[in-house]
Amino acid sequence: MRPDAAWVPNGLMDPWCLVELADGTETLFGFAVEHSGTGGLSWVLSTPIVWLDAAAQQAETASGRRYALGREVTADTLPTIEARIAFAFLVSPHSPAAIPLPPVKGDLFTAAMWVSACKMARHLRLEAPPLEDSAAVIHFLETNIEQYRMLRDGRSPS
Repeated sequence: MRPDAAWVPNGLMDPWCLVELADGTETLFGFAVEHSGTGGLSWVLSTPIVWLDAAAQQAETASGRRYALGREVTADTLPTIEARIAFAFLVSPHSPAAIPLPPVKGDLFTAAMWVSACKMARHLRLEAPPLEDSAAVIHFLETNIEQYRMLRDGRSPS
């Protein structure tokens, strides 16, 4: 169903790309600048698209999320290594045609934790640890998880 004049976005995704899953449904993958479910500032895979108007930069998904859309990209032109790793982890389980995980030094567990650390760092206004240093990634998560939880719960971190 197309939006009416009262349609108001409740999420902002920039950049974003269209993703077709193995079951034929289409979803959005992108950087959720604003998203009440995730707190924003993270890479997300949406629920199936109900409607999309790329020219108007608007979309609605099955969850009821109404996205304002920024720059459209393709999976091959995702702007950062973090975006490519997040895409591989979020989309690959649902689509055999997904781009593969980029070459990552170390292990896949560290890569997944690093994406989480990047999101946490943005929210806490800290610098994320380097992907190549698995000990630093784990230390960052352990050191900052409580402050991040407090922030997400609407409490003031001390």
